[in-house]
Amino acid sequence: MIDRIVELTTGARSAVAAAALALGGTALFRLSPYDALKARLNGASLPEETITPPHRLAEVLEALGAAGRASYLQFQVWDLLNPILMGVAGALLLGWLLKRGRRATSVWRWVVVFPVVLLMADLLENLVISVAVSAFPDRVALSSGLPLVTAAKFGAAIATMVAVVVLALLWLRDRLSGRDVATHHVRGGQ
Repeated sequence: MIDRIVELTTGARSAVAAAALALGGTALFRLSPYDALKARLNGASLPEETITPPHRLAEVLEALGAAGRASYLQFQVWDLLNPILMGVAGALLLGWLLKRGRRATSVWRWVVVFPVVLLMADLLENLVISVAVSAFPDRVALSSGLPLVTAAKFGAAIATMVAVVVLALLWLRDRLSGRDVATHHVRGGQ
C-alpha cells in the first residue's frame, strides 16, 4: 500500500489534492450546519474538536436538543469529506516529498501511514458520533471509544504535519547544499 501511494504521487496530483482540501474544507464549514451547532453550544467545542469522554458527549447531545441533534447527524454526513480530503492530500503531499527528496525507498516512506491513520480514525470518529446521536438518550458502549479514536486522529494529524515539514526541510537542505535531487548527483563532480 505504501509503495502504491508513493508511486501514484505527482506534483500535479498533490496540488489538486491541496486545492480540493482548501475548497472542501471551506464548503464543509460554510455550507454545513457547523456554525448553527456551535451557536447552540454557545461556542463550546463539538466532541470531534477535543478529546471528549462519553459523559461529555451525552451532555453535548442533551444541550443540542432534538433539532440540534438532527443537525449534528447531518453535519456528520458533511464531515465525511474532511477525513477523505485530509487523508488523500496528506498522503499525496508526503509521497511527492518522498519522491522529490529521493527518500521513497527509504524507511522514510512509512510516514505515508500517518494520513491513512488520520483518514481511518476520523471516519471512525464520525461513525461513533453518528451512532451516539442516533441512539440518544440511550448511551451506547461504542461511545467509550470516542476519546481514543479522537486522540488517534489528532496524533495522526500532528504526525502528518511534522512529517511534511521535516521532509520539506530535508529536501530544501539537499537543494541548498548543492545536491541535485533530480539526478541524485553532487554538483561539480564531487
